[in-house]
Amino acid sequence: MKIVKSTLFSALVLSTLSLGGCMTKDLVNHTFEFDARSESPDIEVLDYLYGNSKLTGVRPPDWAAKDTPKGFENITGPIHRGDSLYVKWRIKATGEVFEDRVDLKDRLPINIEKHRIHFLVKGRQLYVYLISPQKNPNPWVKPPLSMYSHLKVDEIYPAQPKF
Repeated sequence: MKIVKSTLFSALVLSTLSLGGCMTKDLVNHTFEFDARSESPDIEVLDYLYGNSKLTGVRPPDWAAKDTPKGFENITGPIHRGDSLYVKWRIKATGEVFEDRVDLKDRLPINIEKHRIHFLVKGRQLYVYLISPQKNPNPWVKPPLSMYSHLKVDEIYPAQPKF
């Protein structure tokens, strides 16, 4: 009977560890960020959601009033790999409100460890960038995000998927 209990216990522990591994396999050390205050001063970000996590940082905090401007966000660490990005914004001059949802599944490489997912809005258009921890291979070419001119930056939206 001891062997059966031991085998049953081992199977239970192994299945629990396997299940835990499945639940955390999409946790990746990377960054999600935007800075509408300096990069898009003519718009107001009203809402955003990277992936479907409940983690504050990839979405506005629960205490934030709905559709109030959000100026910036920068969250780094082990966060769930997002398979989508939703952004809602208002153009200050006209009051027009826009929203866009980007499917990131085919726009991100398999390994996003230490990468940054960065978005900005220019008027009616949302732009999403993937910033690699690798050095910029073409330092003489003006990058789309000047603060990351020393790193490899790829536009992943609205550009066509690469990965």
